[in-house]
Amino acid sequence: MRTRILSLAFVGALVLVSGAVACGNDGDDEAVGALDRETLLNGTYVDSTGTEVTLVDGIYERPSANGSRGSVTLHEEIALGDIGGDANIDAVVVLADNGGGSGTFISLVAVLNVDGTPSPSAYASLGDRVVVHSVAVESGVITVDMTKHDADDPLCCPTLRVSSEYELQESELVLLEEPA
Repeated sequence: MRTRILSLAFVGALVLVSGAVACGNDGDDEAVGALDRETLLNGTYVDSTGTEVTLVDGIYERPSANGSRGSVTLHEEIALGDIGGDANIDAVVVLADNGGGSGTFISLVAVLNVDGTPSPSAYASLGDRVVVHSVAVESGVITVDMTKHDADDPLCCPTLRVSSEYELQESELVLLEEPA
């Protein structure tokens, strides 16, 4: 069964991710609440420098060294599914980290559902100024459809459309298949 992809916008109508999810195979386990949009938009993550940042409505702003304002932003694509192997519905989010210059570093983040509380547990860099089109989770495998830079592309304008697969292994997001 394919897990639903949720597109969230920071303004306008938002799709809410909510409800309880049953866990376990014997039917005796308690339900664990799904991670919801509000919780993920206001979560604490680690930026590209290794600093913990807490988002407010999906954004964390900070002054940068050159006087401009840097930010960490939660991307509109969020995928839900069991990536931790415990039958809880976890989340996969995409963070865009801009230090105040021209680069925007995109990271994939595995957010485990630990008794209904989000726990960002693993990060994978997707690159500078890549364009993420969608994120999905199916059978524990995370698929990222994105456009990244081909060998001759300028940094502003990636043109190579790829679909990359990741899996949470221990505390790392491991690339399963390198796109051709």
